[in-house]
Amino acid sequence: MSTSGAASPGTAVPAYTLSSTSPISTPFTWYPIQNLITTEKKWGGYFVIPPPPVTSPPTTYTTQVPLPLKPDVIGCAGCAKNDPGNGYDAGGITLQITAVSATSYVASCSLTIKVDGANTITIDGGHFYASFTPPRTFAPGQFPPAATVGLPGSEGGVVAQTAVVGGTPGGVIYLACHWGVTKCPGN
Repeated sequence: MSTSGAASPGTAVPAYTLSSTSPISTPFTWYPIQNLITTEKKWGGYFVIPPPPVTSPPTTYTTQVPLPLKPDVIGCAGCAKNDPGNGYDAGGITLQITAVSATSYVASCSLTIKVDGANTITIDGGHFYASFTPPRTFAPGQFPPAATVGLPGSEGGVVAQTAVVGGTPGGVIYLACHWGVTKCPGN
């Protein structure tokens, strides 16, 4: 995603399978929360993608190219009005969706925390939304619980959240990932 100016609705982030460095034809697509909740004043957004096909072994869609590792999605902290210029890059986000069966999908959101020579970045919590049903709120504390590992997270580390995708399978999967980020001057 671009890191200058406000993120545009419909911004596409390439999707890959875990076994290929070539993107699939369907990207992860980003939208501001106001596309769903027009009265929402907060910044933030969500991604949508159709579910991966049910195969054996299971198919996983990811935003991360298997090799070389290079996140296409930035973890933007303090980015008011969805503009990275209003905040800072806390690290690289990787989204994944796995088709376990025709009625079961698992999603994850991980953050590889940026090493910042002038500041110390830590992650102290997170919230993750993964469902076939659009979010009704963008208050991250009201998202369903997700399994979280790696907290507290520090520079160069990885924190991750995993959840069973809610709702009735069909259509697209909605994903919203939120992390509690602190940036302190000096190392």
